[in-house]
Parts: sequence; C-alpha cells; structure tokens
Amino acid sequence: MKKHPRYKAFEVVMSGYNRLGNLYTLEREKADNWKEVNAFTSQLPANGRVLDAGSGTGIPIARHLVQAGFELVGIDFSKTMIAAARENVPDATFQQMNMTAIDFPPESFDGVISTYAIIHIPRELHAGIFRSFHSILKARGVMLVSVASWAWEEFADYMGVDMFWSHYGPDKTRSLITVAGFDIEFGRDVETGGEKHHWVLARKR
Repeated sequence: MKKHPRYKAFEVVMSGYNRLGNLYTLEREKADNWKEVNAFTSQLPANGRVLDAGSGTGIPIARHLVQAGFELVGIDFSKTMIAAARENVPDATFQQMNMTAIDFPPESFDGVISTYAIIHIPRELHAGIFRSFHSILKARGVMLVSVASWAWEEFADYMGVDMFWSHYGPDKTRSLITVAGFDIEFGRDVETGGEKHHWVLARKR
C-alpha cells in the first residue's frame, strides 16, 4: 500500500479519473447491477427527476435512466468525466460538482443514485453526503448507493493510475444512512465484474 497525505485524496481521485476518461466506461460495463437499479427505478414516479452523484462517463447508469424516461442530472468532480458524459448521454444534464458540496435546492429530486463513487471519498465525510442526499430528495424520495463490503482505506494503482478508496463496513454505513433520515429497504452484498460491493436501497423518512 502506498501512503499519501490524507489531504491529497481528492487530488489523486480527480487526477486519476481525468486521465482515465472513457476507458473507465469499459470497466463499469463489466458490472451487472440491474437487479438493484431496477428495484430503485420501480419506486420512482414516471418521468421523475433523478440525480446521479458521481456519474462518471454517463454509461451505463445515466444512459439507462434516460432511456427509461427519467429526467437525469449527473454530477462528477472530474471535468474529463463530465465532458465524456455530455457526449455519451446528450439528453441528460451534467454538471461538474463535488458530491461533498452538493448545490441543489431542498426537495429537488425524486431519486438519488450513486454507484462506485462514494468509496473514493474520505469516510469521515460520508455522513454529510447522506444528509445532503436526504435534503435534496422530495418527501418519500428513494436513494440507491453502492458502498464497500468491508471497512477499508488505501491508495493504490487502478487501471494504471493512482487511486484512493475509503469506506466503513456495511453496518456502520447503514447506521449513517439511518441517522441521516432514511428507512432502509435492503442492504446486500453483490459480487459482479470480479468485484464485491454492498448495495443499499433506502427511502427518505
């Protein structure tokens, strides 16, 4: 494990994804999480407004949600990812934004989804992210997130670039989600594409 000063976490993640760009699309398309995604979309109103937090290149999640008829807003702090997403999913709206500083009015969205993104943010900031998601969701809004299946934190190589991961274990994460004001509908480990993550579907209390 390579050690870096903790303050460099965002710099390392942003630099890594700026370099990866659409190469990351190929990696994400290996994952099959449609059972979880469909459980999320089945609880959204028709044509509902959805935030994809950490939207990457827009493939596959943003593209899927747009094709399903939802109004999709994607945010990512990598300018390269945002540029790729705008090209890949022209019918969605993408903004460069850090999910630790979400800037949307309260009750702006029917749903929030974040896949393979929160794991790159220092874990002491996760509680604030879940509180922000709760704030921007409408009453009884739905959230789907993928988090880590065990507590871990490291800087390491990922697809040839430096990368950072940080997360609590599932029990701690589900506790943070509950404290933020959500009722959890399921929390389960899913192994796909050679990786295992914990997926949580929750509804705003």
